[in-house]
Amino acid sequence: MAQGSLTPPGAPAPTFKTLSQVEPRFPISDFQTNLTIPGSYYLVTNLVSGTNSNDAINIRTNISNITIDLNGFSIISTNPAGGASPVAVRISEGTNIVVRNGQIWGFDRGIRAEGLFYGVLVENVHVHNTRGSGIEADGVVGDAGQTITIRNCVVEDVDGAGEGASVSCDGIVVLSCTAMVENCVIRDIVAVGTGSSSCINASSPTNTFISNNYLSGADVGLKMSGGGTRVHYRNNLTAGCGTAFSGTGGVDRGGNF
Repeated sequence: MAQGSLTPPGAPAPTFKTLSQVEPRFPISDFQTNLTIPGSYYLVTNLVSGTNSNDAINIRTNISNITIDLNGFSIISTNPAGGASPVAVRISEGTNIVVRNGQIWGFDRGIRAEGLFYGVLVENVHVHNTRGSGIEADGVVGDAGQTITIRNCVVEDVDGAGEGASVSCDGIVVLSCTAMVENCVIRDIVAVGTGSSSCINASSPTNTFISNNYLSGADVGLKMSGGGTRVHYRNNLTAGCGTAFSGTGGVDRGGNF
């Protein structure tokens, strides 16, 4: 039988799409980056502030559908205590926002969602050496429509020293929103003077679930407020906390020590 040519017509063509074709992404290389359009963003270097008093990454009001991949890099603030209060990643009323995969060092707060945010996800982030809190969701009082999920994160060494005579500090704060906090390690939270410290501060949330977390080195492991049945918590382990679980508004679902 006749046989065709065994010589290929040319070099093999690519058979797979590139990452930029599958998921177009935009690099972030500058401290004080303001994100104003939807998209997928990623760090290409560490972001270091020096004495910059501005936020490192700011998601502007009413921007939706943004993913920030820290890509294994760090966002670092070296501002001294008692001065400016910048945030590493500030989410101002954004919707469908994801922050993942990296480290945050310094700052007043590591990640802060504020106002009418919705669908915020923070995962696989290590926040340390902050002064007020590590990760904070500050919703609108009387409106439970704000939602956040925090999972697989480490928050440690939140210390208010140098910020004032009496300073309260928290590892993770969920305030006036609906939250899920799971599989996190929160430890070494140090208040100043008559201030208090907590690993997780759930202040007047709604339908909030806190599970499988490790809490240590604070006045209170899980602090709840607001009354009713706002927080459902289970399988949380505490050590080195003056009070493991305190306040009103919580429902113990078991496995908490």
